[in-house]
Amino acid sequence: MDRRTQSDNKRYRRGNISLGTAIKKIRTNLYGLNQAHYAKFLGVADRTLCDIEKGKTDPRLSIVEKLLAPAGLRLSAKAVNHKL
Repeated sequence: MDRRTQSDNKRYRRGNISLGTAIKKIRTNLYGLNQAHYAKFLGVADRTLCDIEKGKTDPRLSIVEKLLAPAGLRLSAKAVNHKL
């Protein structure tokens, strides 16, 4: 297991993972699909899915909703207190 995977797994256990990691886990663990098949299933370009999973792009909200919906998930925001 490489360092990035180990780091992602630690964040996952704490409930704090990147969007790309979440999408990849949905794609692989829930559906067992490769990127091309999952992209086609969702109706997005496979390049878009690849870039999102690798953290190379900031997708539009409509794309994020498409990617999360098959797992019964939706995006939400949470207020975080910051000390100055």
